[in-house]
Amino acid sequence: AVVSTQSTGDENFVDGEWSVWKVEYKYQNELKRTTTTNNLVKGMYQRLESMKKYAFGLMYVCGDAGDQRLAGIWLGRGGKNFFYEDDIWTIDIENYNCTKLDMNKPDEKGLWTKFIAGEIDDWEGKQFEKDHIF
Repeated sequence: AVVSTQSTGDENFVDGEWSVWKVEYKYQNELKRTTTTNNLVKGMYQRLESMKKYAFGLMYVCGDAGDQRLAGIWLGRGGKNFFYEDDIWTIDIENYNCTKLDMNKPDEKGLWTKFIAGEIDDWEGKQFEKDHIF
């Protein structure tokens, strides 16, 4: 029998104390260069530095230059969208569609598990290129 030592954190997850959010960049058609897309995420992470003790996030760049997708998953304190708790944190998130995941629904919990396990091979048919961990 294979025993997994990897934790997805859901054994300690309490809905309302924590929330999980899927984020997708609103302007996917503007993502033309891989370097620019990666810098978009790095800049956001710099502005979110004060959020580190409240949240954990993974952003994935998928697709080739000129045809990319930018999406991620975030875990944060509280039941509401934690990006709106500080004006600095809202600067970038305004450019993303945010969807709260229901961790009681197997497909939504499965998306969280796939992100955490590094099992996202593509997004909307675009091959995985780069991940950014916050």
